[in-house]
This record gives sequence, structure tokens and C-alpha cells, in this order.
Amino acid sequence: MTAVPEITVRKVDLQDPEWKPRFEAFYAGRQVKRLRAKPHAYFAAFAGGELAGHSVIYFDKGRWIMDGLLVKPEFREMGVAKRLTEARIRHAIEQGAPEIWYACDDGNLVTICCHLRFGFQKVCPDKHRCTAATAHWYRLPVTPELKGKFLK
Repeated sequence: MTAVPEITVRKVDLQDPEWKPRFEAFYAGRQVKRLRAKPHAYFAAFAGGELAGHSVIYFDKGRWIMDGLLVKPEFREMGVAKRLTEARIRHAIEQGAPEIWYACDDGNLVTICCHLRFGFQKVCPDKHRCTAATAHWYRLPVTPELKGKFLK
């Protein structure tokens, strides 16, 4: 049995000349949302100094939205996604978010289960006509209990 490396998560700046090439290599061949004009935060997870995962949270139309969670296959099932999600939730709470959102394909059960553990619930945003099959949005209300858990 191999030892699970220690996972560390930190906020990163895409314009940092040391970080930018690592980000671009990590997302090579994937479409990435560029958020220069919107308030946002990128987070990277490292395992033993190696980039293991990456994610973003951004503010749009009055909502903090989590997006772009990606974990390298060799680091899956080690808690990387959980740690990145915790960092994004903490960031949104620190920014005063009353709720946090994310969208996900219904077939992405790993991501859905990860977020349900935090208390996210599937919802249909205002002005959308959703059915259970077409609602892909999840919302987490920021309660005093949630603040207490993340702002220790």
C-alpha cells in the first residue's frame, strides 16, 4: 500500500509568471473560463510539491459560483476535490456570500456526491423552467453553522 501524500491547497494568481505555465500545462486541451473582469479566486492543490488539482470560484450576477474543478487521475480519491471545495467555500464566506452555487452535469455523480456532503441542494434558478432532468444548479445557503465551520 502506498502512502497518501500530504495535500496542501493555496490561492494562486494566474498572472504570476511562475504559476501561469503550470496552469496552462495542467489545463492543456481543455476549455477554461477566463475571469479577468469578475471578482474571482483560483485555488491549486499540491501533493508533495506536484500539482494535483485546480479550481476556481467567481462572482457573477450577484452569486458566488464554483467552477473548473479538476483533479489529476493519479490523485483522485485522496481528498483533493474536498480540500479544493473547502477552500472555495471559505473564500465565498469570507467575501460575505449569502449562498454559494455550482452547476454540474447530472451524470457527474462523483462531483455531485462531493458537493452534497457539504449541504448543496439541487435547485432551479429564478426565471428558468426546470425539470429534474434539466436542473443542473446546486445551491448552498451560508448559515451561521456553516460560517462557524469554515471561519475558525
